[in-house]
Amino acid sequence: TRRESDVAHAAAAGRTNPEIAAELGLTTSTVRNYLTSVFAKLAVERRSQLGPAIAAALADRPRGISR
Repeated sequence: TRRESDVAHAAAAGRTNPEIAAELGLTTSTVRNYLTSVFAKLAVERRSQLGPAIAAALADRPRGISR
């Protein structure tokens, strides 16, 4: 979802769950839930793997679709 994408990009940029929650107007538990979902969808186990996984997922999308 769009919100999962927002949370994933923020986490990949090095923001903490509380920082992401404050920035996006979410609770930290909601951020954690979004990240759990994103980790499963991208088949990653660590935050440090998010950046490359996001880049790979975006590279696989048809042109004209962002994030």
